[in-house]
Amino acid sequence: MTILSIMRFVVFFTLIFLTACASNIERVPQGELASIPEPKLLDEQYFGNETKIETLEDVFSLTRTQQQDFLAYFNHYKNKSLYPNKRISRYLSGRLESFNFYSDTLTADDALERKLGNCLSLAIVTHSLANLVNVDVGYELVETPAVYQKEGGIVLSSQHVRTLLHDPKRSEFTNGPLWRGYIRVDYYPAEGTKTLRRVSSEEFFAMFYRNRAAEALTRNEHGLAYAYAKEALKYNKLDEQAINMLAVLHDNLGFKNLAENLFEYGLKYGRSDEKFELLYNYHLHLIQNEKNDKAQRVAKQLRRYDDPNPYKWVNLGNEAIEDERYHNAISYFRKASKMADYLHEPYAGMANAYYLMGKYERARKAMKKALEKTHKQEKASIYQVKYNKLVELANNDS
Repeated sequence: MTILSIMRFVVFFTLIFLTACASNIERVPQGELASIPEPKLLDEQYFGNETKIETLEDVFSLTRTQQQDFLAYFNHYKNKSLYPNKRISRYLSGRLESFNFYSDTLTADDALERKLGNCLSLAIVTHSLANLVNVDVGYELVETPAVYQKEGGIVLSSQHVRTLLHDPKRSEFTNGPLWRGYIRVDYYPAEGTKTLRRVSSEEFFAMFYRNRAAEALTRNEHGLAYAYAKEALKYNKLDEQAINMLAVLHDNLGFKNLAENLFEYGLKYGRSDEKFELLYNYHLHLIQNEKNDKAQRVAKQLRRYDDPNPYKWVNLGNEAIEDERYHNAISYFRKASKMADYLHEPYAGMANAYYLMGKYERARKAMKKALEKTHKQEKASIYQVKYNKLVELANNDS
């Protein structure tokens, strides 16, 4: 939920619904969970005054006006013949047509008030409405085509979560169903979507807090990021993404030993079968602290992953350039560009490699692509200067 020329971390934002794969999670028996030690963290006093964050009640609360609007629809005589979950689904379909995609994670009342929301925000709205009328809800994680973005040196990827509104039990509703089904509530369905697994309520709650932690981290609000990530662990003790963010946060603040302990804690106790983000950031930590033997062992583990994150291959390309392995670098950048043709970094990397090889015309073509792909004026200005220089070099070389 992270990232750049050197990736700092990748966060699974349970909110934007763009992401690569999700992992299967091994459920830990309560007795075993209790025996796992707590991770060692910075003392909260380090961050000064206590940071206020939303309680779960705050997250799912609706204003009186919002409640009245929903209940008036729900209890209308025209809807009485519909199962309660169907009424919620129809209400949302009608009220949320004007919703706009917005990447930040919002509380239920804020999302409805502003008519903005990502998938997690809208799942929170659905949960809140269902609670008002005692409809059982569930959640599932789905895989959609991956999209990646960078914010302030942090690479963000995300997973799409959607809500299940269950049919009533036969005893709860006249002519209730013989077999209990559910309605999937998904506001941004994408082609190629695949259900991965069910999500527990505790994991769903943790998603809100770890999303907020990631958002705070991109703004360098360290105290807030710490508070949110720590709160996520209250609901999902072995949440690897929250542990990952805490490790990166400690690392960025200079607490190297605590950061290393957190990376190793997540790798040891995390129960998912996908630990690429933790391993990647742990590897960077070890390199930066010149613990080369450990770094080499972790690098071997990383090479076993066929990760779909294009920034992994961009970073490998940059490392190859530093080692003057230009042909390898170009192959890495090409792989990244095939994974995510919308990114400018792979083409800029190819331009750099070709330039260092003295192949100025190829470098010019690659830099032109990078210029076409970037949408930030500052970066476009830098690319334009480089492109102009490559045009000059290519013309002199012809």
